[in-house]
Amino acid sequence: MAADRPASPSSAASAAQRQAWRKDRLRDAARLLPVLGLAALLLPDLVLSGSDAATGATRPWLVYLFAAWAGLIILAIWIAHRIRSETPHSTGDEGDAPGGAP
Repeated sequence: MAADRPASPSSAASAAQRQAWRKDRLRDAARLLPVLGLAALLLPDLVLSGSDAATGATRPWLVYLFAAWAGLIILAIWIAHRIRSETPHSTGDEGDAPGGAP
């Protein structure tokens, strides 16, 4: 029965508000990514800087370092892709010079 009714203006407005909210949260995640990266790369160093460093814990630390680095890169690419897919694309007509010249 609800599918028979056309979308009301209020539902269209709420959909636009949800999309704007989602876009804002993605941008917030992009802004927070450097802080997450700092924590991901420095906190294990603080934990391993004690006696474990003297007993040969360098190899696991390097594996973790490059895995975290790759994870941050993948996460940044994913967030950028989601932000780009949420942003409406322009048609290119706005930047054309009068008369159609490039």
